[in-house]
Amino acid sequence: MNQKLKVIVESIEFYQSTYPEDACILIFDTEKVVGYKRGKTVDLKITLGETVEQHRNTTSVRAMKSGRFLREERSEEAFGFPYIASSVPVYDNGVIVGVVTGVISNSRVSDMRIVANELSGSVQEMSATTEQLALASTDVSKRLVELSKYAEQMNDNIQQINSIVGAVKDIAMHSKILGLNASIEAARSGVHGRGFAVVANEIQKMAQNSTNSANSIAHQLLTITDSIEHINAYTKQIASFTEEYTASMHEMSEGYVSINQIGQKLLSLGEIEH
Repeated sequence: MNQKLKVIVESIEFYQSTYPEDACILIFDTEKVVGYKRGKTVDLKITLGETVEQHRNTTSVRAMKSGRFLREERSEEAFGFPYIASSVPVYDNGVIVGVVTGVISNSRVSDMRIVANELSGSVQEMSATTEQLALASTDVSKRLVELSKYAEQMNDNIQQINSIVGAVKDIAMHSKILGLNASIEAARSGVHGRGFAVVANEIQKMAQNSTNSANSIAHQLLTITDSIEHINAYTKQIASFTEEYTASMHEMSEGYVSINQIGQKLLSLGEIEH
């Protein structure tokens, strides 16, 4: 065995101790495995003497053949758990004599990626739903404002009708006075005024009926006006609540964006530099 590589093999526990987390150390010369130190939980179950050919597709052999540092992330297919392998070629007088590889478990990073992806997906769904709710809320608010305007227009129309009713009352009052005057004149005319008295009586009845109808209409309009005012007040109140709700939805959407950014940072932290 190359002397330099031999020193490294003898120091394998030291190299293992330099890792901040559980790791196993694997050492190859140009032909076979010459050193292996399993971790507490990380174990590739490799035995000394296994050939380079047996491990031709591993990070270790690829780094040794390329002559450069290589770090790769591997799935659980080869050894039953996901891991990250970092391989450093060993040179002696400019010639590659072997490679040293440190292997750590990638389970936590893998789990973190899964959680980050799930978080990102959930946040995107919630953000989309929130935006839809905000749009719907904005639409409702606009429609409530329009409804309030219609209510005000109806109130104006009712006021105009009240003016007409007032005019009808005024006409009825003058008609009643006219009927009374006609009755007086008919009484003065005696027998000759009987026909005129009948007409005067009908005028008074018509005036009274008009007054009663006008009063009834005025009462109904007053009831409708009160109802419209209540509806208008409730509409404005709901519109105000809707605007506040929309603002809250936008704030929540901004919060989701921040959470999504955190999820993306978690994903980037899980990326392995090669």
